[in-house]
Amino acid sequence: MSSSSTTTDTLTEPCPGVHRCSAKKCDCCDHMLTNISEFRATRTSKSYSINQDLSCTTSKVIYIIQCKVCSMQYVGKTVSALKTRFSSHKSSISKEQHRPLANHFNSNGHRLEDLLIFPIEQVCDRDSLKEREAYWVEELQTLDYGINLVPNESGAPKRRNEEECGPRPPKKARKKNRVPVFSSETEGLLTVCEDATEEARKIISQVHQKLKKTSCSRAESSEFLQDLKKKISDLKEQKLNEKIYIGLLGRTGAGKSSLINAIVDESQILPSGRLHACTSVLVYVQANAELDKDYRADIEFISKEDWEAELRFLVEILSNEQGERPNADSEGDKEMQKMAEEKIRAIYGEEGLRKSYDELVGNRQFPQIPENCRRTFTFHTAAELSQNIGCYIRSDKKMNQQYWPLVKCVTISLPRSPALLDRIVLVDLPGAGDANKQRDEMWKECLSRCASIWIVNDINRALSDKEAHKIFQESLRSIAGGGECHNITFICTKTDLVNVEEIRSEVSNQDLDLTEPEDSPDYERKEKQACILYQNTEAKCEIEKSHKAKVQKLLFGEGDEEISDSFFHVFTVSSSEYKKIKQGKSSVLDCNETELPLLIEHIKKLYVSHSEKEVKDYVSDISGLVSYLHLAKNPCNDKIKSFNDSEFDRLKKDLFKTCQTLEKFLSEVHSDLKENLESGAKAAEKESWDNAKAKVIDPTKRDFRGYHKTLKALCKNNGFFRSRNGDIIDLNYTLSESMYRQMNKTNLFLKTFSSRGRKSINGNFESFQVNFISSDQLKKYRMEQEKYLRLVYIKIKQRKLLRHLEKETLHRKKCIYNSLSDSVRETMQPTYSKCAGTMRYTVTQIQNELNDKISSSKNTMFQEAMNEMLRQFDDLKNWILRELEADMLIAMKLALTQIPDDFVDLPDVDEELEILKTHCESLDLKLFV
Repeated sequence: MSSSSTTTDTLTEPCPGVHRCSAKKCDCCDHMLTNISEFRATRTSKSYSINQDLSCTTSKVIYIIQCKVCSMQYVGKTVSALKTRFSSHKSSISKEQHRPLANHFNSNGHRLEDLLIFPIEQVCDRDSLKEREAYWVEELQTLDYGINLVPNESGAPKRRNEEECGPRPPKKARKKNRVPVFSSETEGLLTVCEDATEEARKIISQVHQKLKKTSCSRAESSEFLQDLKKKISDLKEQKLNEKIYIGLLGRTGAGKSSLINAIVDESQILPSGRLHACTSVLVYVQANAELDKDYRADIEFISKEDWEAELRFLVEILSNEQGERPNADSEGDKEMQKMAEEKIRAIYGEEGLRKSYDELVGNRQFPQIPENCRRTFTFHTAAELSQNIGCYIRSDKKMNQQYWPLVKCVTISLPRSPALLDRIVLVDLPGAGDANKQRDEMWKECLSRCASIWIVNDINRALSDKEAHKIFQESLRSIAGGGECHNITFICTKTDLVNVEEIRSEVSNQDLDLTEPEDSPDYERKEKQACILYQNTEAKCEIEKSHKAKVQKLLFGEGDEEISDSFFHVFTVSSSEYKKIKQGKSSVLDCNETELPLLIEHIKKLYVSHSEKEVKDYVSDISGLVSYLHLAKNPCNDKIKSFNDSEFDRLKKDLFKTCQTLEKFLSEVHSDLKENLESGAKAAEKESWDNAKAKVIDPTKRDFRGYHKTLKALCKNNGFFRSRNGDIIDLNYTLSESMYRQMNKTNLFLKTFSSRGRKSINGNFESFQVNFISSDQLKKYRMEQEKYLRLVYIKIKQRKLLRHLEKETLHRKKCIYNSLSDSVRETMQPTYSKCAGTMRYTVTQIQNELNDKISSSKNTMFQEAMNEMLRQFDDLKNWILRELEADMLIAMKLALTQIPDDFVDLPDVDEELEILKTHCESLDLKLFV
């Protein structure tokens, strides 16, 4: 009996090494080296023992990924179960994302099936995990000969023990081409976010399942329980799908479409390189989140009524006051006439140019607009999509039937795009304007939602102050005060079109770093390559020197010393060279020198910076509910009741004190804003007509034959018009410009709504978050779980509320900023409608009408605009204070009052809570500390 017992105990003891998990089918185990107790460094051939019992379910591990084809190794760490991290790696490889492991296992001769993974060491805490990862990276030499990235300073590998491992190999023998395309820090954050999201989803699903058994006896408790179950169910179904928009601005021919094609690795998704073709509508390009294998295009049309109203105006543009076709001989007239001709020709053909409005409206060949104004197409290949949707997005004289004049926007969804991580949306903002009010409004709204703006121009025009000045003055002002953008990127395109002779006449071989002998057969290519790189470096320096300070002032105002360089970037790209490399053709530049990989990594960094916030919010919400369930298990004794009462009184006093501080801050901002606006309103009364006349109403001071149509279009679009060449004419902003200038003079508005800084709304929120329940207070009750978790729950609810207030404040900020020009537009609206009506007005008559309206309204118009902005700011102040006080009191009462005591079978969530604590720590989410 004793012998049998000893045998059984021996069999059940953990055996050091890597073993399969108990699941019948495990994807991770199918890729894992199992039943091993040692492993080998493929570079040094040195063997190492595995001294713990490890499997795919083990968490807090160091692991190795090894390639079956080339034997290269990668060292990684994860606080999650290894199978969770493997799932993220597998997804990245399957989607062919622009990431180190995905790039390796999608390179020539490699595939997912060539990946082997195995854990080598379990480590107890986060800091030790980092240290051991750094140790194994250095020990196995996976930086120089493997797939690991060069880490930042905080994650630098430990120095090798040369006595143990031998001397380090010479540099010339190491892996070449270590251009820092990928960022170790970004990749690390991305994997942390992926693991935390996956684990949080798993936990909330487990809790949801466990809570199904819970019941209660009293009616009031039943209502409470159902509400709790609904919150958990909502979190279980919640998708992290907030879009991250990147808007591309640039004149026609700047290379925006070619750039997008190169980024998404498709040759002709968007039209480019054609003499007469240009993108004419708003185009969104994103990864297809629903269909794995199909390309999809969602077309949104304007309504039939909107088209008929626009058509009437287009016909009017093509007719003079006597109803005859004019011989346009001025630039403005030519541009407007071209726009009208293109649209009518696109829909009705050449004969449409000779027909009246009534004849065109009754045309049976008119393409029917769907009743819901939407149409969706799916295709198996990119070529099919491009061939079939060109007529909806581009103006091309060689095409027959076209529909782009009827389209508001097109959303293209791609099944495979390494650069476009989930939720990234590239937006091709058409440079040319038109006479459609709805499209212009959509253009402005899209611009305000962009997290990043790319200013795209070919490198020969990129340094033109005139071009950059136009974009700053016309487009970027609306994303500063009235938008979400915190990053502006200059992209110089067509860098391969370099004038070698011109550069060689100015610089020497030494300046070019050109060492190739002149008699070398490769000399001409090397010379051109050196000239391109020299030109790119010079362009970056000049653009940064000319525009970085402007961008900082535009986005954040002056005098902010704490701003990092993340708000401004410059890239010099060659889409054509990148395309050649992808097609295996001879090229002048290597892949990294085209800077497309760097630009794609830039997108990933933007994605990580935004998604990290969303992941933190999600993990925080789940942590709050799990913390509360942990509390609900334990009865509330007299000692806890006494603590709850005293803590509620203390926090209530602190809350009211916080509200008073915030009210004082917002009232001071309101007072300063009012002072600035009063000065601005007085200036606007004096300057408005002169500004309007010089910039909009009478800018030419000469022959008006070409300006009549522009003024008409301006009135039709309620004072805003984007011309064919992309110039923006905004009479409403021009009239209120003195008020904006005075408001921005002290950076008051930008600083108040800044994402950082003590003298901002968010700065006050952050101070409240840190001080209301401080780390010291949590540490005080760390060993008393009942008290500790109640405070944690309040802290989590506080964080959720503040995030909600931040998002709503950002939305209201846009409305407040735009309220000045919007109010002016409302005042001018009757005159705009009158001048845009069916009655024929000469250019002088339109000017007189606008002049009369401005003159008669200026004494009240700007006062009304000021009052509207102040009213909206006051509404924001009252809303913040009301929400802050009410919601925090509810959270405090919920955490610090008796939890219903008639719950039956409340789930045990100890394990889930500990896992969440680990992920909060990895996300630097200070909820439990």
